[in-house]
Amino acid sequence: MSDENPFSRPSFIFSAGFLAALVVSGALVAVWPDDEDEAGADPGTASAPAGPGETPSPEEAPATPDGQDSVCGLEAHTVEFDMLLPLLDTTWTSIGGMRAPQTAEHGPGVVEDGGARYCYARTPEGAVLATGNFLALANAGGDRMDSQWERIVAPGPGRQVFIAEMESSQAPEGGVGGQIVAAKVVSYTEDEARISLALMAPDAVYASMTFDLMWVEGDWKIVVDESGESDPLFTVLEDLSGYTPWAAI
Repeated sequence: MSDENPFSRPSFIFSAGFLAALVVSGALVAVWPDDEDEAGADPGTASAPAGPGETPSPEEAPATPDGQDSVCGLEAHTVEFDMLLPLLDTTWTSIGGMRAPQTAEHGPGVVEDGGARYCYARTPEGAVLATGNFLALANAGGDRMDSQWERIVAPGPGRQVFIAEMESSQAPEGGVGGQIVAAKVVSYTEDEARISLALMAPDAVYASMTFDLMWVEGDWKIVVDESGESDPLFTVLEDLSGYTPWAAI
């Protein structure tokens, strides 16, 4: 199998859907139906703040962490971190076939009818939830964030590039390439986090994707480079050793 990460190429991400297929031994495995049902009761969400913030220009400087409070008032705040415990109170909502997670304590604290999902607690769990929702929303393509992609992508020269690509993309036709089954906090501070999510294809093949996040503008946001790519580390896994079980299926 090639070491190149197929999910990091814009031509793959935005034409076929972020997780339209899982690459295993050179084959594309399409999985999971496209539905919009919920896999659990909604734990309740906070009211959305009054409109998204001003959209920054493509020339803006790279983001730096800030001490801003949660944009929707989530109070949990963790400075030090030892280990990730199973998020037993997670409910899952299907977005374009991929299930997106939510908890009452850690977020997303804002879930709008138009599809926007954002506002996470300043905790490791909040960073994990932000990553899982980013995957589901990006996989669905199109304007699933109701023109509020800046809510989940960190400021920087690549944010407008990412937003333009997402808003012009189409939802995948062949389903998605996996569902979240486990999570790992690779590193965490109150300002920055690296989160790895394990996904499973229907033939029990596991793969992981790893993202960098930053606490900025009062929320956990995915860091993208100047070309608008998050450059997740894609790895086929033999098992889920080192990951905390966190199943969407």
